[in-house]
Order: sequence, then C-alpha cells, then structure tokens
Amino acid sequence: MTATPTRPVVQEISAAPHGMALELALPTALAWFRGHFPGRPILPGVVQLAWVIDFARSHLGLDPEVRQVADLKFQRVIRPGTTVRLEIDWLPATSVLGFRYSERGLPCSSGRFRLAP
Repeated sequence: MTATPTRPVVQEISAAPHGMALELALPTALAWFRGHFPGRPILPGVVQLAWVIDFARSHLGLDPEVRQVADLKFQRVIRPGTTVRLEIDWLPATSVLGFRYSERGLPCSSGRFRLAP
C-alpha cells in the first residue's frame, strides 16, 4: 500500500536576498485535499502555514518558536494539481519570518510570523 503524500513536490529552490523561494507542485493525491472540501478541494490555510515553518527549519536552519501570526491574508484558493511559488523572507533583526504563496504571479496567501528572539 502506498502512503498518501502530505508534502508538496519541491521542483526548485533558489536563494533570495533575505531568504528563499521555492516552486512547489501540489499532487492531486495530496492528503490535505481530501475532505477539504468535497467536490471543490483546496489547500487548507493551516497547512500553508506549517509548510512555511517546515521549510524555514529545513532550508534556512531556523528553529522557530512562533509567538504571533500577523497580517495573514488568503486571497486566492490553492487547488490540487497546481504549482505554486513560496517566497520566505527572514529578517533576524526583528525576528520576523514573512511568506507569500502565488500561482502564475497571482497572490494566493501571505503573512508574517513573529518568532521568539
């Protein structure tokens, strides 16, 4: 029996001035699409937030302790079978981890995590 994937397929990772950018393919079989919502599946916001923290941990070497989520905006739903760009900005002087998801240049979601110093 094959396990249902819970992580996107990372197609590309590139360095950005204050962080990184990733191209993420979202397979239709991704576990998070099941039941959210039947007939019109979308990627849950809480999963988008968790992926930002996971990528910051694994690729930026951070061990983030989240104190606050700020300026959270969900502008466009993310559907199965799409490829999204995730940009993560780390500003150590203010302990802020910012993120933006987009699809074909159109914003999907964004926000900031205030981390423990």
